[in-house]
Amino acid sequence: MASQGSHVTPYLLGCVSLIAFASFNGLCHAAASKPNIVIIYADDLGWGDLSTYGHPTIRTPNLDRMAEEGLRFTHFYTANAICTPSRSSLLTGRLPVRNGMYGTWNNSDANVMTQVLHADGVGALAHSETTIPELLAPQGYYSKLIGKWHLGIQEENWPMSHGFDEFLGTPMMHGPNEGNQSVFPDMQLINKTQVLGRLYKEIDIHTLNTDYIQAAVDYIQTRAGDPSEKPFFLYFAPDNTHIPLFTSPQFAGVSRRGLYGDCVEELDWGVGQILDKIRALGIENNTFVFFSSDNGPDRRLDLCKSLPGVACDPTRGGSAGPLRGGKSTTWEGGVREPGIAWWPGTVVAMGDDQVAKVTTQLAWTMDLFATIAEISGAKLPQGVTFDGVSMMPILKGELSTRDSLFHWRGNKLMAVRHNQFKAHFYTEGEFEWNSPALGKHDPPILFDISQDPAERFPITATSTTYHYADIMAAISKVAAAHLADIKMADPQMNTCDKSVALWKPDLPVPPSKPYNCCQDPCSSW
Repeated sequence: MASQGSHVTPYLLGCVSLIAFASFNGLCHAAASKPNIVIIYADDLGWGDLSTYGHPTIRTPNLDRMAEEGLRFTHFYTANAICTPSRSSLLTGRLPVRNGMYGTWNNSDANVMTQVLHADGVGALAHSETTIPELLAPQGYYSKLIGKWHLGIQEENWPMSHGFDEFLGTPMMHGPNEGNQSVFPDMQLINKTQVLGRLYKEIDIHTLNTDYIQAAVDYIQTRAGDPSEKPFFLYFAPDNTHIPLFTSPQFAGVSRRGLYGDCVEELDWGVGQILDKIRALGIENNTFVFFSSDNGPDRRLDLCKSLPGVACDPTRGGSAGPLRGGKSTTWEGGVREPGIAWWPGTVVAMGDDQVAKVTTQLAWTMDLFATIAEISGAKLPQGVTFDGVSMMPILKGELSTRDSLFHWRGNKLMAVRHNQFKAHFYTEGEFEWNSPALGKHDPPILFDISQDPAERFPITATSTTYHYADIMAAISKVAAAHLADIKMADPQMNTCDKSVALWKPDLPVPPSKPYNCCQDPCSSW
């Protein structure tokens, strides 16, 4: 681990101002008809990592309470099994193959694809894409991102150029930082467009998460008391559960699950701080909060063996519970995530039996875009294909129109979920061990997810309980219609340039030498 420099807190630098606490009457007056919106998006969190989802040792009382007061999804899915494409879909409501945040499989090596933007990534989310803050701006919303961006490394592609009024965070993940600094340099901490310093150098990584949480709390208080009475949007994206794991001193050693459990319990504490502030301000009935994560748990022992300074500890990542696979796979463990909605007075809450409301209906990340459009009164851009439907029927205890999900990795449609069935056309390894190459399945592997969430007992043509041919005929029809509707954007993760990674605030930009990531070892990171 690199030596820690002096702790630079964003507040000491004056990047977050805190106004005086508004009066109760003022807050009531400020409660506009348009709801405030908060999305809390964790990093590499597994479906089974929260106590409300059954984890036996990690304590998450605040998320448990959020679920008790709101609605817990058991079949909520991310748009992709890894960071960059997942986050692009959250903010645009569109699959990565539509918005361009994907890489393509290398034809000469079926196990090579640039999966995310790395420190030398040149591509970025296109400015022609409409993001959630850009959708909300005409409705009078003020927006801030706190935490991980990962949709553009260069300054011209930072959040402020995609509709956010404020940004406090990093352009990509916080590490790994050890070893070859030209590959994984210490990432900048940014306030709006100002570089505050580098993580592991001027910025103490061990207090970064508490700084983020305090920034979120202060932002909510500031916006709630703003005389303009503008509704606010907060995208809170902490990444302390992404390797290399880090936690604040007060959470070190508190969990029976080890360091990873410490990180999750600190995350839970942060959620509690945010919800407590919303309650204290009296704006809970006018604030929609949704919690989820970008992809499944990191179980990639092959990755840690290839990176200096990253411990090969099988407990360093999270748990998908009973689900198969993890991050970077389209098995259930890679794409099914915790999903908790909270909006007192609007989202259905506890029933008469005082059991928290749970829904088994299908939903995924991109449905948040459509939901936010509905509750804010925003109009979706014309001539653009979106992949989400509003979740408001589910949140009110009604039936959704969604019956299918489409799981992509790069430029390949890997699997299709239709009602309770899921067909795998391609699979990768589960990353518990070295990842085998991409494999094509003909005929496809078929599972009944309602009966076999672990995907251990495939339905075959000889099955007596199911009619394989009829089920696959229905799924194939849905898949064909989906593919016919896809217009692929130019892949943004195929071009790399070490000059992007080597740049530091005190140095001139090195000469640019772009290269194709798909033909370079970098693409297998």
